[in-house]
Amino acid sequence: MSELASRQGAPRIAMWFGGRESLCCCFVSFVSVAGDTHTLARMATSNQVYKEFTGSVVEFMGRYKAIVELHDLKQRALLKVEKFTCKLGLKLGSSEDHAINEFVDIGSTIKCLCHKYDETAEHKCAWFIAEVLSVGHELSDPRLLSGLCPTMLNRMGWVSHLEKRQGVITFKDDNGDQQEALFLASKFYDGGKHIKVKTPLEQFIAVNDKISFDAVPIDPEENEHSCSWFATLAWKRSKPAINYDAPTPDPDPNLAQIKMIVKNPKSHFIRGKGQIMQILSEGYGIALGAVNKQQTHWQSILFHRSCASLFKYNLGKVDIRKVFKEGDKVRFIAAAAPKGFSAQWVASHISIDVIGDARKLIDGL
Repeated sequence: MSELASRQGAPRIAMWFGGRESLCCCFVSFVSVAGDTHTLARMATSNQVYKEFTGSVVEFMGRYKAIVELHDLKQRALLKVEKFTCKLGLKLGSSEDHAINEFVDIGSTIKCLCHKYDETAEHKCAWFIAEVLSVGHELSDPRLLSGLCPTMLNRMGWVSHLEKRQGVITFKDDNGDQQEALFLASKFYDGGKHIKVKTPLEQFIAVNDKISFDAVPIDPEENEHSCSWFATLAWKRSKPAINYDAPTPDPDPNLAQIKMIVKNPKSHFIRGKGQIMQILSEGYGIALGAVNKQQTHWQSILFHRSCASLFKYNLGKVDIRKVFKEGDKVRFIAAAAPKGFSAQWVASHISIDVIGDARKLIDGL
């Protein structure tokens, strides 16, 4: 049995993987993040169907309410300020003390969970927004997103460092800036053939040699060479055949899906900062990441403990409920989630964002 299925939190985690729970009131366990006990009671006892929509804010109704036009239906939905939790530094449940225009503007895109509503009421809305899943721009408009990483496929660089079974590739990105990618002997091919185990890289390649590679972004603070990229494949001469879309074997099918996304250089990645929204179980959590420079738009990030770290210590075997808490500031690297996920992004890395004097202390360790 997978880690997720073995725990009481499984339904609220499963919905982040596009399971059936995301379409009905099984979602109530996640709504508890922002809903009060009265809301929970109504949702738990009602037969209402909760559906997920994307829409745009078209009108403010006083200080605490707004009207959202749902894109698929072209119908109106009523949004109240207490449904927001996605603002850094804001304690969950305290959003009702803020005006709704602190969270959204006219034209803002939101992803939300809705149920049917009395269209004859004063607001003339066919839907009521029970929970805001994310606030932000669509991934189809990268001009509005900050921190997007360029795709690194079939790139060319030169070897700038070699050390037994690993090395560093230096290259120039699309803006002409110099970048570095870490590569391992286990990912290196010469003439389409994998080199033998325990064979030093120096037998096949030398410093200043040109080398081709595919890569995914990594946190430069998490490796001794301060590389911002990791080569999923490096080669001389011919490129070996490789299927990045093949399933990654793992006893946990949800984790297998995550690995397939975050280890694929064809995925769209983003770097940024945000905060922990909720820890779902000992191994899974949800963060909110700022996706624009003004930090006014936030999107959800699903993460597993295997991609989490604390002061360079990987938390892959640690109960993250004992490490992270709601509101912790984090930095992250994440890949765009496929259709069917309720989270917009899947983290390949997430760690506590240490700043100020604490940063100096950590750097001195």
